[in-house]
Amino acid sequence: MKGNFYNNPLKVIWKSKKNLMPSYLIVLWITFLLATLVGDFYYDFMDFSSFQIGTYFSVSSTGLTLTLALFVAGKSAFNEEDLKRLANHEEGRPLIDFLGPYVFTALLFLITGLLSLFGPYIILPLKHEYMELIKILYINILFLGILSLFNLVIIMLNDVYASAFRK
Repeated sequence: MKGNFYNNPLKVIWKSKKNLMPSYLIVLWITFLLATLVGDFYYDFMDFSSFQIGTYFSVSSTGLTLTLALFVAGKSAFNEEDLKRLANHEEGRPLIDFLGPYVFTALLFLITGLLSLFGPYIILPLKHEYMELIKILYINILFLGILSLFNLVIIMLNDVYASAFRK
């Protein structure tokens, strides 16, 4: 990728979309999403009446912090020459594939953090069903962030392991 992408991190996510998360985590997230939708709307075994969006700010900020820590740990598996090789190989695709999951995870926790920060001050005149749907979507975005954070741990461990055998 030519030039810096910091002005639009969505480009990094888009270009590395195939490497953001493994399929088993995506299946787990979709299963959780369907279970929460079915559990709330059809079988009524989930109750989101005590849900307070403002209480999730610390979870979101912790997720951002852990993403940064994992990025630093994962980056330490590469020296400067390794990173230059990644940036120059196949128009920088390997470097973008390395950075994509970190940007994706940080974006998820940014979204949930901003919603939990400003959500308590926004009053939406919506039907109860729509408010329940918003709660379910928020919780599922947060759950996707946690799964993505787990994926970053696995990526970092694989990078550290591979660095032991690199010359």
